[in-house]
Amino acid sequence: MAPDGTVDYRALFRALPAPALLLDRGLQVLDVTERLCGLLDRAAPELTGRSLDDTLPASLVHEAQPGGRTLLEALAAAVQLRDTQRTGEVRWTGLRPPGERRETWWRFSVLPMASPDDDRDGEVAVLVVTVEDVTGVVRERDRAADLSRAEAAAARRLQGLAHVALEIAAADTVTELTDIVVTRGVSALGCHSGGVAVRDDDEGVVRLSITDTGLEGQRLFQVLPLDLRLPSVVASVVPEPIFLGTRDEGLAWGEGMRRVYDSSHRSAWASLPLLVENRLLGSLTVSWVEEREITGDERALLAAFAAQCAQALRHIQVRAAERRALVSSRLLSETLQRSLLTEPPQLADVEVAVRYVPALQESYVGGDWYDAFHVPGQGTIVVVGDVAGHDRVATAAMAQLRNLLRGIAHSLEETPAVVLTALDLAMADLPVDTMATAVLAHVEPLEDHCGVRVRWSNAGHPPPVLLLPDGTAELMAAKPELMLGVEPGVYRTDHEIEVPAGATVLMYTDGLVERRGESLTQSTEWLLRRVRSMAGLPVEALCDALLAELPGRGEDDVALLALRAVGERAPVDPEEWLPDAVDHDRRFAADGITLTTVPPSALPSGTHHASLVLAHDLASVRRARTFVRHHCRVAKIGADTCETAVLLTSEAVTNAFIHGRSEARLRVRVRPGHVRVEVGDDNSRHPTRTDRDDDALDGRGLDILEMLSTRWGVDDDEVGKTVWFEVREPSTTSDVAASPVPPDHDGLARR
Repeated sequence: MAPDGTVDYRALFRALPAPALLLDRGLQVLDVTERLCGLLDRAAPELTGRSLDDTLPASLVHEAQPGGRTLLEALAAAVQLRDTQRTGEVRWTGLRPPGERRETWWRFSVLPMASPDDDRDGEVAVLVVTVEDVTGVVRERDRAADLSRAEAAAARRLQGLAHVALEIAAADTVTELTDIVVTRGVSALGCHSGGVAVRDDDEGVVRLSITDTGLEGQRLFQVLPLDLRLPSVVASVVPEPIFLGTRDEGLAWGEGMRRVYDSSHRSAWASLPLLVENRLLGSLTVSWVEEREITGDERALLAAFAAQCAQALRHIQVRAAERRALVSSRLLSETLQRSLLTEPPQLADVEVAVRYVPALQESYVGGDWYDAFHVPGQGTIVVVGDVAGHDRVATAAMAQLRNLLRGIAHSLEETPAVVLTALDLAMADLPVDTMATAVLAHVEPLEDHCGVRVRWSNAGHPPPVLLLPDGTAELMAAKPELMLGVEPGVYRTDHEIEVPAGATVLMYTDGLVERRGESLTQSTEWLLRRVRSMAGLPVEALCDALLAELPGRGEDDVALLALRAVGERAPVDPEEWLPDAVDHDRRFAADGITLTTVPPSALPSGTHHASLVLAHDLASVRRARTFVRHHCRVAKIGADTCETAVLLTSEAVTNAFIHGRSEARLRVRVRPGHVRVEVGDDNSRHPTRTDRDDDALDGRGLDILEMLSTRWGVDDDEVGKTVWFEVREPSTTSDVAASPVPPDHDGLARR
């Protein structure tokens, strides 16, 4: 108290231990504490007797954190409410301990003091403003907020990487894996671009795919030698990660990085090896626009992601190798089986056409077979049989039965029933315990040469079909008899029928008619309907048309033999059945194949031109063979040239599936005596000749092309490459330079 009994505000104010100001109602500074003078680095006379705005910086008076009250607002509220008011946090770098300049945070408290005069009724006389240092509180709160945001970002990143990891695990090709990693993976990692390098030890290179998230997924592909000193290459060779957080670090690591920095506009890089069981498969590379310190957590996250990529890449490569081995094995098995199924003899009284289509399951071979041969004094003998099983054991049994049957037929001058009975008895001596079905027929010309006589016996086999020239079709059915190998020596029956000129007998195995979800009666009725609509087709075209009706993935192999009595009936002009052949082409499209046939008016005279797109499926190899054979026959190409083109087509399409890993684009261009076949895929890598290995299952594709084609080559196109070959009949090989194959036409289907 003052001597006169009044409150001594100044004495009370000076006793405050905190930085403070004493203001009157007009916001004039009446007094300051020594602590405040020290903070502002000014003497008391320089601060008193002045307005608040002249004493404190304007930022302290008029600013505060969003949502907080400023000092000026707190002063006004204290006068009006006559109660203590506080401000929000105020930032100022000028408030500092002596000798140290740093950012600090403060909060002001305003204490209103009432006037002691009774006539002023407690009106505020002075205001005491104290300053509290809340820097530590603010920083701790900011750290907690930063940590929370970092944790949330990390959680989002981990969640994103988890989704990417699932996609990576489901990737089926290296291209698909690379696309996932360099797009969604890079984004989830918080990087600005990335790439995957895959080692190709056969060629001594790495194949690098890079993307930039700022360029809408734009991708760059490079092939780099293994001795190049770049992070993505070195990490593919040396199993150590490479982290280059700054440009200086990168230039010190290798001078080649200078060009990388200048061309990529990236300042920080990380490359990690893709390592599985101590085997280096390639590398993962990511980059950032700005220089950065690549933290331990980031390195651990990148390492975990690289490990996932490596496992996925390894699985893809293993599956691809297994598929290549399986395809090679299947093709070898099919080749071996086809070698047992010889071409039928050329006869005067009958035309014989044969076909074999393997099943798309298990070992790609089975026990179905056909045979046709001439026995002096007995006419022509034809047989179609089916040994139980779909593997190499069934194929071995089939080969033994086929050869045994030929020997018996040549040595016995007996009817089909007797021959089958003898075969059944002889089967007991075979080392393979098996059962089989077969239908065997003797074919002899009638005396007037207006047809043939067919005498046959059926051992548990599907009945043949008789197709008359007028389109009438019926089963050559008889009482069912036992299969071979069930009860040797059982009595068998002969049946006989006269087949008029122009009529066809169709013998087949059950793979042609047995279909999932259909009864045998339904599928047999389907067969009769289809052959009735094909009565006008030549016998070769009839076989092709029937096989084109098979489902995309056959569950059983198919052997087919069609014989047509010739007699004195005039041969069918192919032009007469060309509309039916076009319908046959349309059925390819109904089976999911893109097909285009160029109208004859759009081509040079005498030229036939067609194309289709084949799905990446082994069944498509058969369709490609059927397609080429069909169009060669439409153009009246000789049998030898046609079959050579079919064989080379099978090789080229198979290689497109194995190495191109895409659908195949097949084009056929034919003119008299000349066939050109083109097979395109999405892989731009050209085929290369491997070292000769006579024990290998594959690797002979180029040798076959070189040996059998007139000429061949590889052309680059906008989506990959095209392997082409030409086959010419002997009389036209000298016309190569003078008679080129017509160029492509706009009407061809091309992707």
